[in-house]
Amino acid sequence: MTVERYFLDGYRDEALYDELKASDTFPLVRELEFKYGLKVFRKITTRTVQTYDQVPAWMMCHKNGLAVGVAYTHNKGGKDADQLEYCFQTPYFSKERGKSTSDKETMRSAKVSALMAAVKRYHVIPTAQGLMDRKLGSFRSAKTILNRGLGDTNKRNDFTAEEVQVLLANLLGRNTDGNFLGTLQNKCIETLDKYEEADRLMQLKVDEANRLFTNPFYVVGVDEFGDFIIGAYKATDKTQEDYEAVIPLMRYRTYQEVPDLIPIMTMIKLAYENAGESIKGGCLPLIDKYNESLDTVFFYDRGVDRYNQTFMVTPCPI
Repeated sequence: MTVERYFLDGYRDEALYDELKASDTFPLVRELEFKYGLKVFRKITTRTVQTYDQVPAWMMCHKNGLAVGVAYTHNKGGKDADQLEYCFQTPYFSKERGKSTSDKETMRSAKVSALMAAVKRYHVIPTAQGLMDRKLGSFRSAKTILNRGLGDTNKRNDFTAEEVQVLLANLLGRNTDGNFLGTLQNKCIETLDKYEEADRLMQLKVDEANRLFTNPFYVVGVDEFGDFIIGAYKATDKTQEDYEAVIPLMRYRTYQEVPDLIPIMTMIKLAYENAGESIKGGCLPLIDKYNESLDTVFFYDRGVDRYNQTFMVTPCPI
């Protein structure tokens, strides 16, 4: 047994590994690694679903760094009892019954073998590809935010029904009102200019989406731990519905481990550090916005926690 087997690359710590090996939870962690390839990337504390005590726990993830769940043990009869229970909690599974959300999300048993059998039977642990697909699906939000940030292309108008009637009569040669040009010409010119601008913006949106998403782009996310999920992708067609990896997603302690990102992340930090936005990981704003000057789209889905990130996408110089 080695630290490389049980801890995620970049998160290996010999002292934590020794602590893990000595803990009651190690048999469960060992089985989760053996059966599903899950790796430990952080020690935390969690509240048990029965006694509500705070106990040590181990955050586990797939090799790509996407968090899957928390493994821990506790004495369900209290601190002085000898009723050890193995527990695995994940938001990607929920029982029909439970005292709380965390209770519904937790599988537990006095035997590791029984717990692992239930995990397999109920498909508790999502695959690495399944979690990846969830993240890639959020890129559609980035495209929507990009489109919205470039301007309104709705071809609304302010003509009344009576004015439309006059215009139709004029078009069909039925208008006998000599004052037509004087009363509606300016309004027609303004509306036509607005429609032509909408057409220009619509083409700009298509061009910009193609430029950003059909070429390689970095995706950078940060979670509640301040860890970064970083990769590079590109759309496989112009609909930007499907993506392929240029650089697969990985978990990093800091974006500085990816030197290409240091310039843009420094500019983002300077742009938003005093802008009144909630900042995650020391640099990423928690917003849905396209920043044209930074050539970056910021977006998030469910807020930021152990499993969800706030994201940005920006061109990748590959």
